[in-house]
Amino acid sequence: MASELRVNTLKDAAGSNEVAMTYVANGSAKAWVNVDGTGTVAFRDSFNATSLTDHGTGEYSHSFVSSMANVNHASSGLNNALFAPNFNRSMSLVEAASASSVRYKSGTADNATTEDQESSQVITHGDLA
Repeated sequence: MASELRVNTLKDAAGSNEVAMTYVANGSAKAWVNVDGTGTVAFRDSFNATSLTDHGTGEYSHSFVSSMANVNHASSGLNNALFAPNFNRSMSLVEAASASSVRYKSGTADNATTEDQESSQVITHGDLA
């Protein structure tokens, strides 16, 4: 038997901090990936992501398992400071997006070139279809 919990507000155990459920539902990441972009490109871990594609040096895309409601979602990315030797100049740039996928480039911001990175992450916020 399935259960359902319906609440308008969440509070901590002391009852002093609260957040409306709309913030929890609307503010949560709807998809995220951690991609190993070296050698055979693969997800290190992911949520709501599938079909990782390598488009060339430092260029990748993935599809969403559950599509976004429209193209107006917000995706952002970065390269993990633990792996990138110049982490303060490391970036992952969202290049194109649709309701069903996102394409991005990884590299270093200092010379604006794409490079394969050991760990690139992209996070997507928005409404699911």
